[in-house]
Amino acid sequence: MKKLSWYYKKALYYIKKKIDLDNYSIETNNLDYLFNHFGSDKGTLIKHPYDKKKEKIIGHSFGQFYEKYFNEFKNEKFDLLEIGAWKGASIAAFSKYFENANIFGLDKNFKFEYKSKKITFLNCDTTNIKDLKKIEKKIKNIRFRIIIDDGSHFLSDIIHNLKFFFKFLDNGGLYIIEDYKHPEYYSTLNDTKNELFISQIVEKLKKKELFKSEVLNESDQKTLMRNIDSIFIHKGIMKDKKTDNNVSDIVFFKKKLI
Repeated sequence: MKKLSWYYKKALYYIKKKIDLDNYSIETNNLDYLFNHFGSDKGTLIKHPYDKKKEKIIGHSFGQFYEKYFNEFKNEKFDLLEIGAWKGASIAAFSKYFENANIFGLDKNFKFEYKSKKITFLNCDTTNIKDLKKIEKKIKNIRFRIIIDDGSHFLSDIIHNLKFFFKFLDNGGLYIIEDYKHPEYYSTLNDTKNELFISQIVEKLKKKELFKSEVLNESDQKTLMRNIDSIFIHKGIMKDKKTDNNVSDIVFFKKKLI
């Protein structure tokens, strides 16, 4: 029954009319503006994507950090992958910001609403080994300049994604994890008691100290330590409505130029 549902959703995805970004004109290449325009919570002020009333909410304000690290190669030809593409708001923004890049959006759902010669949608549940094997075959010859994990935010998923996808990062590239502290803020996202939080893993990687992990073995950790040139941490502006605490965090891992 579940498999039939998957085929049904897949069929609807291909039948449903998409927004053609190749014929979509917008007079700006400011990333924050693009995030806001397409409705990505990476922006500063957006229409709430899950609210029927479409009330505007304060976004993460990640655009300022992305532009800081992306601006130097924004006109170059390269490949970008975002894990957790959902309906494609940020993918659409990146496709307009990077004129010459190939943009890959990966998601387990078939909610993606855009099409472009520059965009490739990859259907994948990153917790499913069979799905990952299929994706590995599709991207085995690609080295991404940018990989963004904006997926489930479950701690185990974030760590597994880092282990699996980091090897597809190009030398000098950036691996980015959005909302990496969510498992610390929300207990429901801390789905494993056997792993360090990402903030703790970041500190271990900086100090090149091995740590206990059921996902990242000693070889994995040494590979990360050997290949990561620098780590940048930034704080956004989004707050939790209930607690009024800032829950907006992003970390950039820059891979060494070898």
